[in-house]
Order: sequence, then C-alpha cells, then structure tokens
Amino acid sequence: MLRMLEKFINIFEGLDSAYGQFKKENNRLSIKVEGKPWVDKKPVTKELWQNHLKGIGPNLGIFPLRRDGTCKWGAIDIDDNNYDYEELLQKIRKLKLPLIMFRSKSGRAHVYMFMKDFYFAKDVQIVMHKFAGKLGLADKLDRVYPMQTSLGEGDFGSWLNMPYYNQEEGSTYAYKDDFDGATIEEFFEMYDMYVQEDLTEYLVEEVKQSIKKPKEKKLEDFFLPCVKNCLAENNNKIPSNINRNDFLLHKFTWSNRAMEKGVKKIPEFSNLNSKSLLKHFNKKFLEEPLDEKEIEQTIFKSEDREYNYLCKKPTIKKYCDASACTRHTCGITPLEAEQLVKATQALGNITQYLSKPPIFFESVDVKNDNGDGYKRIKIEMQGEDIIDKQKWIRKLANQGYFPHPSVLDMKQKEFQGMQYQRLEAMLYEAADEEASEDFEFKALIYNFIRKTTVSYHKSALFNQGCYVNKETRELDFRLPNLMNYLKAKNVNIPVNKLTFKLKEVLSARKVNGTVYDEVLKKDKSCPTWRFEADTNEYVVQITDSKKDQLEYDPEN
Repeated sequence: MLRMLEKFINIFEGLDSAYGQFKKENNRLSIKVEGKPWVDKKPVTKELWQNHLKGIGPNLGIFPLRRDGTCKWGAIDIDDNNYDYEELLQKIRKLKLPLIMFRSKSGRAHVYMFMKDFYFAKDVQIVMHKFAGKLGLADKLDRVYPMQTSLGEGDFGSWLNMPYYNQEEGSTYAYKDDFDGATIEEFFEMYDMYVQEDLTEYLVEEVKQSIKKPKEKKLEDFFLPCVKNCLAENNNKIPSNINRNDFLLHKFTWSNRAMEKGVKKIPEFSNLNSKSLLKHFNKKFLEEPLDEKEIEQTIFKSEDREYNYLCKKPTIKKYCDASACTRHTCGITPLEAEQLVKATQALGNITQYLSKPPIFFESVDVKNDNGDGYKRIKIEMQGEDIIDKQKWIRKLANQGYFPHPSVLDMKQKEFQGMQYQRLEAMLYEAADEEASEDFEFKALIYNFIRKTTVSYHKSALFNQGCYVNKETRELDFRLPNLMNYLKAKNVNIPVNKLTFKLKEVLSARKVNGTVYDEVLKKDKSCPTWRFEADTNEYVVQITDSKKDQLEYDPEN
C-alpha cells in the first residue's frame, strides 16, 4: 500500500506549497457534479494523498506548474456531454499518441501525458495543443494544463482534480483500451508503457517532416495546420455544416500570404492571383462550394480592409494547432503569437473570495514605480470591472497602476473573451466569517440587544427593551426600537433590506402579538421580531421578585 501511494504521488507531483479541494454537493436536479472548490495555501502532505485515495474528505486537486516553470504532466480537459469518448480513445491509440484517458468527476474526460522528469511548461503546452489538434479537440476543450508557463508572486496557477478519489468505489479512473475502467495497479502498468522521457520528438516534428518532403511543392504543402486537420477529419473536404463564409474569409488572408510565399512557383498556379487561388480552393475542397457571386459579395468586398486570420472563430478554432502555425510558411507570425501570449502572461489568476458579497482579486503585471520593468500586484475588482476593458483600465489607473501594453492594445471583444476564459479558471478562497457582510449585520443586532434591557417581562418591549421567553429562550424586539438604535449609530439600512436581513441572517420571523399594559389594564397590540438568540451574547436583567431571581439564577 505504501509503495503504491508513493508511486501515485510521484506520477502526479506538482506544486508543493498549495493544493485545491473539491467537496461534492448533493443536487439531484443537476447532471453535472456540483460542489464547492477552494484553495488551501498549505504544503501537500502524504496524508492528503492517502485520504484522497481512501475517499476521506474533499477531492484533492494539484497545481501542475512549479515555481521554476516546470511540470511533470499535462492534461486536456474536455467539456462536452455529447462527445463519444470511446471513439476518442480509439483515435488516441490509432494515432499512437502517448496519452492516457481518464473519466472525470463529471463523466467527461481528462487526457493526460506523463513525463518521467520535470519539463518546461511552455514545451508541454506546445505538445498538448499539438495532440489536441491531431485529435480534432480544439472546440471541445475546456482547458489545457498547465494553463500557465510561469508563476508570479502569490500566484499558484490552475489546479485539476486528481483521479482515483475513493479508488475502490470511485468513478474517476483511467480507461483501458477496451474502455473498461482500470484499477490503480492497471493504471500503473499503462503509465509505465506511455510515460515520456523526452519530448524533443514532438517539439521538432514539423521540422523533421519538412526535411522528408520533396523539393517539388504541392498546393497542400501551403495549407495551414487548421485546414489540414479539417480535411484529414472529413475525407479531404471542408464539410457543409461549418460556417463557409468564416472559413473562406480566413482562407482569403491565407491566399494573399500563400502567393507571396511561393505558390506561384507551382506550375499549375503560376498564372493565378490570390482571388483565383481562393476560388480554386472553394471548388476543389469545399463539400458544397459557394457560387462565385456570393464569394464576390461576402469575401472579396473585404479586399480593401485589413484582416488577420480568424483563429478565434469556432469554425477555425476547432482545428487549430497554434504551435505548428507559428512555424508554418503562411502561418501566424511569431510576433502575432507573441503578442497574444504576452497579453495572457501579463495577467495572473483571478481569485474569488467567498465572502458575502463576493470579492474578486486579480493578479496583474503593472509598471514599476520607477518606470523600469513590471511588477505583479493583486488588485480588488468588482465583477463588471473584470470584463469591461475601460472600467478595468480605470480601476487600475485610479490607484496609480499602468498595465502591460499587450493588454492595452487588445480590442474590447478580445479582452472580454480572454477574461471570460480566465473567469472559468478562477480560483476560490474561503473567507473568514468576520469578512462577511452577514457577520457585520449579526454583530450590529447583538450590540443593539446588549445596549437595551433584556427582561423576562413583555412590558420591557414598551420601554425600548427586549423580551426573552423563559421556556423557549427566543428573544423578541420591536422593529422601531432597532431602527432608533441604528439611526443613533448613523447606520442607514432601508426597512425592506433590514427585514430581509433579519429573515436571511438571523432566521427571525415577524410575530403579531399583544402585551398587557399595566397602565391601561388591557392587552395592547405589539408586533415584534423573534429569533433564537445566542444566550452567551447578552445578559438578562431580572427585575421581578426574589423568587424569580433565584429560579433563573444559574448559581442557585
């Protein structure tokens, strides 16, 4: 058992100074496993791993990225309820990829690559995205781990729930080739079969392929990786169920670059221009080609406008292989890719502080005070500040901070899309009770009670006091008395919000009772608010007979 535990820890080793936790919540109405995730900024101990495998306590999550920018495993998180995961497993084995597929807690899939030693995260990202492209998973991805390539001060990256929670009866296991669930011992055998000692083969694959290619080029040699992946998956045709306009507009940018990069040297295309090249592609490679009139109206009208590749469009993103594209003759330039990478790297984690109301903190690279270089700070944000670029910039500027130019240069739509992705990967931190608005409200109510007379007699209610029932220990107070107290304290809470808080925070209820008036010698209407108050938070001032005093004095 000890050797098994140590091997499991070694396989999934990651950041050792913090870990994620996930506690499942019972929700029979939800298909997806719901629960509460949070981060504990504590060392990852052997006991945590042991409890995870035994199914004791919350599910353990590990941050793959270490402080030195390295990791030991990468993973593709697939978020699609309707995907055929058995077919995906067959495809992994058919392509002979060194990957192991696991069932996730939601019944979807995590596809892992393991290394014997730690590798630079940026290289692992390249390889994982390459594999995702080969498998046609670009539009199915929830995220790829590691999500970051470096960690700023106070950042931890993004964590992933570990498999084999409650290994004997749990539902997060590795799939064997026959799609049956593997025991942890069988998983170890699979690990030994597919673990990688060196990633060089996958990092230089395109270079190796280019050496093997004949000197005489074909048009297909100039196709972008996204086009190649799409054609390979769909019998060498662009299917009719995709947005053909988006695809051809994407290809129009390509046709201009391809003509510059040597397509004209192919005898068949020596007399073509970029427009006629696109028309050729349309006729030959689209399952249902657009007619030329539509191409003229929808594609070529953009000739005078500056368009870049539409990599973020769902049509294109599905087949994207960004790492290969940067090395492609007609692909996005390293500068274009670098600008995108810089924008994401200039931003750290978004953390939601689980208080009421919630508080958001965002890690951001900003200019140093002396104007030389950048430093990472953590700044409080409102939800609307995070997704609105102008509000986001204003929030920083109001505190004297200036973000990295790569973020400033982004358009609102690009910024918003990036922020939504980061919100999906948001970290959560448990808040101390004292940090909550509810705690402050509760303290305010008990301060009011302590400042008044608390009595076993209802008549105290007419004298700005509170009444405690001797039997039930429930406490009554009049709302006007509380409002007078709040007014004296310069606390302005509207009546509707005040009554809502009484119900929500204290579980108080309104009671339309009566109190006997000693002066008038009759019952008088006296509506009160009643709740089960903590008896340790106030003192009952007994003003009745000595007999009553003895009866209710704990000392006697």
